[in-house]
Order: sequence, then structure tokens, then C-alpha cells
Amino acid sequence: MTTPDELRLDEMLEAIERTKGYAARRRSVFFSDYDTRELIIHHLEHLSESADQASQGLKKSNPLVPWKDLRELRTRLIHQYMRPDPETVWAFVRDRLPQIERQLRRVRASRRPPARGH
Repeated sequence: MTTPDELRLDEMLEAIERTKGYAARRRSVFFSDYDTRELIIHHLEHLSESADQASQGLKKSNPLVPWKDLRELRTRLIHQYMRPDPETVWAFVRDRLPQIERQLRRVRASRRPPARGH
């Protein structure tokens, strides 16, 4: 059975995958195509929201995940309304997202039950 924290981790990883998919279109597309930029921002908001909903126990037991940074990202994206700074968003996707993904994948893998032999 999947726990609420495992669901949150899966949601965060899915948001990262979707963000990476749109970011793969390249920086020039991100800056020139409004829809691509909005989709990346949308998925970053989902990442941040799921991180914010993770339990305090999960957060405390996984201090390498930058939980506070993810919460602050959400705040910056939401409170800037229709005008989040594209340079800041792109820098986050380029520089921070890969590390966050690695950390979340480690956490998620550690929560999987051992495989059963037949």
C-alpha cells in the first residue's frame, strides 16, 4: 500500500519529469514560447505544492532535500502572479532541479518495499 508521503514523492518526481520534458526544448524555446514557459512554471508549482504537503516526519528524516527552497519557490512563483522572472525560473530548472531530482529519487527508492521472490 502506498503511503501519503510516497504519493507526494511520486507527484514530485512526475512534476520534475514533465518539467524536464518541456525544458528539453531548449532555453531559446523557454524564452520565446509563452506556452512552454507556462507549462514549466505550472509543473514547478506542482512540485512545490507536493513538497509542501509532505509530512514533517519525511522532511526531518531527509534533510538533504531542500524542502524550504521548494516552499520558497512556490511562494515566488505564485506571488509573482503572471510575471515570474524567466531567468530565475530557467536557472532553477538548469542548476537546482537535477540535484533535487537525485535526492528525491534516493528518498523514494528507500521507501520501496523489498521485492518478493517467487
